[in-house]
Amino acid sequence: MTHIRIVDRPCGYGKSTEIINSYRAPEKYITVVPFLSEIDRFMQAALDRRGFRMTQPEASEGRKTDHCEKIIRAGKSVICTSALFYRLGSLATKGSNTPHLVAWDGTGTPTLTERNLLDDYNLIIDEVITPFEHATSVKPTEFAQDYVDLGMARVEADGRVVPTGKWDATYEAGNGTFDRALYERAKSGALYQVSDNLFVLTVPFELLTRPKTVTIYTYLSQGSVLLHFLNKHLAQHPGLFTLEVDRLPADVEARWRQDVSQALTVEGLPELEKWRWTYSAQLKGLKTRAQCVPAGNALRKFRGRALRRVDLTTVMLTSARSIWCDHKTGDKPVAGKLSVHTRMFGRPTQESRFAMDVQDHVKDWSTTGVQFVPNTTRGTNKHSDCTTAIYLYDQHPQPQLLRFLGLAQGSPEAREFADAYALTELVQWLFRSCIRKGGVNGTGQPWQPRQKATVYLPSQRMRNLLTNWLETGEMSSHDKDGIPHKPQRRRKRVLKGTVPA
Repeated sequence: MTHIRIVDRPCGYGKSTEIINSYRAPEKYITVVPFLSEIDRFMQAALDRRGFRMTQPEASEGRKTDHCEKIIRAGKSVICTSALFYRLGSLATKGSNTPHLVAWDGTGTPTLTERNLLDDYNLIIDEVITPFEHATSVKPTEFAQDYVDLGMARVEADGRVVPTGKWDATYEAGNGTFDRALYERAKSGALYQVSDNLFVLTVPFELLTRPKTVTIYTYLSQGSVLLHFLNKHLAQHPGLFTLEVDRLPADVEARWRQDVSQALTVEGLPELEKWRWTYSAQLKGLKTRAQCVPAGNALRKFRGRALRRVDLTTVMLTSARSIWCDHKTGDKPVAGKLSVHTRMFGRPTQESRFAMDVQDHVKDWSTTGVQFVPNTTRGTNKHSDCTTAIYLYDQHPQPQLLRFLGLAQGSPEAREFADAYALTELVQWLFRSCIRKGGVNGTGQPWQPRQKATVYLPSQRMRNLLTNWLETGEMSSHDKDGIPHKPQRRRKRVLKGTVPA
């Protein structure tokens, strides 16, 4: 039975150090990190500190999934990105070609059975990037007609999509008619159909229950869809796996929050408070260029008031991507219909970097303006020089997601989870900035003062969530009587007490 352990540690507290220190030979590991840029850092640190070697699947060896399987069959430890991990579902159902003896009661002849390919591996996941995402390669109507009706897949009562033997055979034959990536996600237990929508779980369920142990490092797991998903499965299938959530003692975490509060200035953004900042409201209310002119002009006024002496390259900003960037990731930056009016987008710039995944030099595009950091960004230090953050979001989980988790929309449980979810998203994003540097942490390094940062939030609900959590640790925008907390705008929130050196 697999033991799943969620290690809940504050951002910048030393999760990577803890992961690297956990490697033990001759144990075998599959380590999953958010980005390619993190792989080299992990591999070198594991070798330097622990003398532990990991292998990265390479495209030069054919398909990365095939090379990853070869590495595992050779009994070596693997490190890969989340993007590749999504596609490893088929490994969870393959045998290792190494038989083992099955225990018997003494009345018959003992038999040999094949072990699973992942039986001897420990899975470590550093940060869940996004809990769920829409499956966009196939429309729900097309999926029903082309997959379910043709007998390629069936949909279980809980919404899980399971490939049939017919789809298995088609995939193994290399047939490209049916979406191979969709098959890999369905085979790994990561594809669900909920209210005519196709969702993908970022951590495939089959890959969570096959390895010997699973350890997931994250923070504020109370707002994590994954934890609710696992609890739901455990209630439905007791004995399938064991679940443990390892959090810091309350007094230790309170000391860390106090440290953060002393370095973080939480501000309103009055120029933009009349607009609604939920994702759907941004797409509807800021859909056309004409609708974006007033909001863009308001942001320009904000820049003149609050950022007049601030280097824009030290500012990180997030919103619905389509209104800020009119280009795909990796392409030459083009201002979107909101940013074009703000004078904050800047001019495109380009720099080279060496990409280990393609063994070649590639071009990274950025701008001379603010750094657009997607709301779902996790586990990267790329933006840790940013001293100012602008959060143009009022976060809410999708209604379909609430239904999937068994939470009735509008119920106290759903509202509680919605607040925890919103705070988790905000804190994870905010800690891409310089606020993650220094301060109280668990790395064992000498204490250094935490770097100071300022965050601007036009949503009163999000300001309430952040300031209330910093003061009390509560993940709610309301007090015990259901009354919203009134944030103090335009001043630093400082808690009493000192941080020991």
